[in-house]
Amino acid sequence: MRSYLFTARVPAGASPQMEARRMQVERVLREYGQFLRPMSEAPRDGQRILAHAGHGGHLVSCYWETSPKLLIGPNWVEEKDSAGGYLDRYFDGWILPRDFRLLDATGINRLLVAYIDDARAADNFEAIKVLEQA
Repeated sequence: MRSYLFTARVPAGASPQMEARRMQVERVLREYGQFLRPMSEAPRDGQRILAHAGHGGHLVSCYWETSPKLLIGPNWVEEKDSAGGYLDRYFDGWILPRDFRLLDATGINRLLVAYIDDARAADNFEAIKVLEQA
């Protein structure tokens, strides 16, 4: 599963130390109950979800419409009678809005440290440069 904040990319054949450090952000988010569930588990009963668009990294508030008027088949739509919809493969995971919660200052600090660890482990120099400029 991918975090909606950052996904570390670790090269194939990476050292065990690098592997152990590679997903600190996801570990911290999971400790706070924040993680994306697979789209195959998403409710198809009209319940609204926050779906994570993998390529854009943003959350989309949508629900499963079994027979949309303007679309050919079942789709994830943002509003009733939407002219466009989304297929499962557009998203890489989802959470229920009621399960989404804000982190306290301690959680944010831990998340920032985890992000830095992940950036270093993945040799993500762009992220490290941005952090150093802040």
